[in-house]
Amino acid sequence: MNLNSTFSLSLQKQIHKENISIDSEINRAFNELNFRSILRQSGIIKKRGYATITLLFLIVLLPFLKKKLTDFWNCRCLQNQIDAQKDTYYRFLNYERFNWRKFVYLLALKVIALCKDVPLREKVLIVDDSVSPKSGENIELVSYHFDHKVRRSILGNRYLQLGYHNGLNFFPVDVALNASSNRPNKKIKEIDKRTCGWKRRQEALDKKTTVLVQMIDRAWNAGIDAAFVLFDSWFAHDDIISKIYRIGYGVICRLKRGRVRYTYQGKQFTLKQLWQQVARKKTTWIEKHNIKGVCLNADLPKTGPVRILFVSDGRKEWHAFLCTDLEMEPAKILSYYARRWSIEMFFKDAKQMLYMGKEQSHTFDALVACYSLVMARYLLLVYILSKRRLTGPLGPLFRQVSEDQTVIMLAETVWAYVKELIIRSSDVLCYKIEPNLLFHFFDIIEDTIIRQTHLVSAKL
Repeated sequence: MNLNSTFSLSLQKQIHKENISIDSEINRAFNELNFRSILRQSGIIKKRGYATITLLFLIVLLPFLKKKLTDFWNCRCLQNQIDAQKDTYYRFLNYERFNWRKFVYLLALKVIALCKDVPLREKVLIVDDSVSPKSGENIELVSYHFDHKVRRSILGNRYLQLGYHNGLNFFPVDVALNASSNRPNKKIKEIDKRTCGWKRRQEALDKKTTVLVQMIDRAWNAGIDAAFVLFDSWFAHDDIISKIYRIGYGVICRLKRGRVRYTYQGKQFTLKQLWQQVARKKTTWIEKHNIKGVCLNADLPKTGPVRILFVSDGRKEWHAFLCTDLEMEPAKILSYYARRWSIEMFFKDAKQMLYMGKEQSHTFDALVACYSLVMARYLLLVYILSKRRLTGPLGPLFRQVSEDQTVIMLAETVWAYVKELIIRSSDVLCYKIEPNLLFHFFDIIEDTIIRQTHLVSAKL
């Protein structure tokens, strides 16, 4: 049995052992995290019509109910909660003045604060990007990106993701959509340049490295404590490392072999030369790792003194990692860098479970809104895990929530049909029952369903 299966079974046993009522966990989380206040602070409000918290709650529920957005008006799904038509939902997702970045930050900070605190050395920020394929060339700012998994360029959206990891859980805190110069259409929606939507569009056209530094700076200004920022070799430029270090975070990253010169003992070497002429002869077995390695303290032109860890399988293959802590042991550097895998798991869960890349709109504002809701769903699941002191991946919890929400929704739909049938045939089936007694019977059943669901939208 593999590790993921073991974790899944372990978490499932914890859920049953503690008799946890998962069916209303999302509803409780909305109240406990005070989503209404977070939306108001983020400027996500409406002057008329359905309240934004009602629309948000229903859209957040979509993956748990295994429903598409169109199901809200094409079938009777949630009809007893809200009868809004498609224009209501699309106006909500396409509104360029909503500050979705602030919404995610406020939610993430609240969830982080409510989770178990850990020492500063255990806290890290992780950066990576992912491509979500698209098939429509008319989608705003859709472009061609090179996908390392398929080894070719594909049409889609690239998301630059920033997350926080406390040694236990991953928390998505910020994202930036990035468009390449190779775009099938150059159309950009004309909107007020003071809006959040316009600023996010300009950000999408900036260089990815520039946006990365801006994201790290926002995290620092938001008060997110972390010892290091982790990223792979694509972002491992001297200029980026130096800027992040000046912001206040340390850096641990994998290095790429290029023309950058490292100064070691008064001499300059490329990374390959430093390995061949110095490091290869000094490698020793790293404790608890089946590889050899050695650390060398060198200097970069802009960053200054850094620690470079060379690792090798004892043959020809070798890799190099950079750390701004000049005294960290090789095993600890590898341990930190291994935690970067948590952001890969986030992308996997987001795509397979939380509807990442499955938005049904051609506008850039909807892309931003839908991805922000993906992060909100993930943060809700992390919050439920932490609150119930459960350990393991989010998959089993998601499946449990999904199953229970689906059963409840099915019960409500079936009851609506049964109620309608009874009322229409009351003259034949219930002619001896007083009308007040019949409606009292209806109230008892509906009160039972409401007590099971505790839907937030019913309280608005």
